[in-house]
Amino acid sequence: MKKNLAIIGFGLTGQRFFSHLKINNKVHISKIIVKKRRKIFFKGENICGTSKDIKNLNNLHGVIIATTIKTSFKYAEFFLKKKIPILIEKPFCQTVLQSKKLFNLFKKKRSSFLINYSDLYDPKYIKIISKGLKKIKNIETVRADYGNNRILYSNKKKFYPIQNWISHPVSVFLSICGDIKKFKVLNYEIKKKNNLIYEKVQIKLFKKKLNLIFNFSNFPSYKNRKIKIIGERGVLKFNSYDKNDNYILLKKKEPINSKITSIDNILNLFIKNIFRKKIVSNIDTGIKEHLLSTNILKKISMIRKKIKT
Repeated sequence: MKKNLAIIGFGLTGQRFFSHLKINNKVHISKIIVKKRRKIFFKGENICGTSKDIKNLNNLHGVIIATTIKTSFKYAEFFLKKKIPILIEKPFCQTVLQSKKLFNLFKKKRSSFLINYSDLYDPKYIKIISKGLKKIKNIETVRADYGNNRILYSNKKKFYPIQNWISHPVSVFLSICGDIKKFKVLNYEIKKKNNLIYEKVQIKLFKKKLNLIFNFSNFPSYKNRKIKIIGERGVLKFNSYDKNDNYILLKKKEPINSKITSIDNILNLFIKNIFRKKIVSNIDTGIKEHLLSTNILKKISMIRKKIKT
């Protein structure tokens, strides 16, 4: 029997989820919720609705929340209260208080809550970490480089590029190194051109004797999404944008490949556990990531204000 899913939000991320789900014969897409009603067809039926239709969604087995940061919390809270399994795009809320509310509600309701940290669910990354960390022995350096100029950030919306991207590297560092609390902003640049915002950031994270650095930029011609881990005996490399640049390097280079994409992997995990009626969640990671990301963004905001003055 097919499981009924709804998608909340139909921007780039919502459309990506829809394109993968509509060819999945295990699910039926009951409704796609948007701001203004329009025509979105699934198997000959217009399944588009607005927020007014949410309360009338019956017999729902799961929901994918792919809205903006301003509305993600209210939808997550609504469906958690109904104990409907949730797959939510990051950032999954705006404030630390909201993240704690969702965590407490999750503990009370015990319903699946998966945050789409896409790198952590990339099969190439999973293989590299699971096979490589023990082989390279003691980690010395982790460097992350992120960003591209595909998505445009309007100055009018006051939503800065680093706000959209920061959870990617932070979630990766937490998965590799465990809990991290201290950091330092080594460099920050901002440019505004044609009402668009461009940022370049370098952050140092502190964990024991490890050298942890991540760089972000959406400056033109900049396209990066890669992690390099240097250990005592070798190197691990993950590159989300280049399938041929993923490997474990000891005495010889071992290429790491996968035909399964990150979005397929997390959707399969989400749907499989709906059928099994098992709870799956990474909200513990979400709380830690959101707290560290929020503190970094606060510091960057202070630097940004000084630049303006």
